[in-house]
Amino acid sequence: MLTRDEIPRAETYSISTGIESSAGSAPPACTADGRSITLPENGTESVWDVLDADGITLPLGCASGHCGSCTILLDDAPVPACIVPHADARRSNIATIATAAEDALVAAMMEHGAVQCGFCSPGIVVTLSWLIRGAAAEGRVVTVDEVREALTGHLCRCTGYATVVSAAVAASKELSGNGQGIDEAGTTA
Repeated sequence: MLTRDEIPRAETYSISTGIESSAGSAPPACTADGRSITLPENGTESVWDVLDADGITLPLGCASGHCGSCTILLDDAPVPACIVPHADARRSNIATIATAAEDALVAAMMEHGAVQCGFCSPGIVVTLSWLIRGAAAEGRVVTVDEVREALTGHLCRCTGYATVVSAAVAASKELSGNGQGIDEAGTTA
């Protein structure tokens, strides 16, 4: 699970001055939602900029890595696309809300009323889908504390997070397949 200190910040990245390439070599690329994306050979564009230019739309809130609305999975790790330099995405696999969303989580969020204006939802869904899939792979249900920790760096001004946490735990129960859940206090229900 990512902690607040592990969330990439702009100052943790060095911007490449360019990509060494020789005549005839393939341009730098990555895979985004299952399709190849050509990356600029140089420049300072973020992953968000490159995805947007290629027609993959993500919300852009703060553009500084603090709100979480543009969160993607970069090689299966949640990161804010707005601050990751495109050079760091070379030969990487990117999943946006289009391919990273867990259906059980989306359904639970709707059932629990965890979506209001929806601006923050793509980033929250990407991060929590990653979290509950990881827990399901381990045969367990996420705890309330794990969900709250995963939401660090995601700003929502509408829901107050309680319904988002409840929805994530409910979806995790469904995905784990063991029928055992964790209640709001974090105990086995």
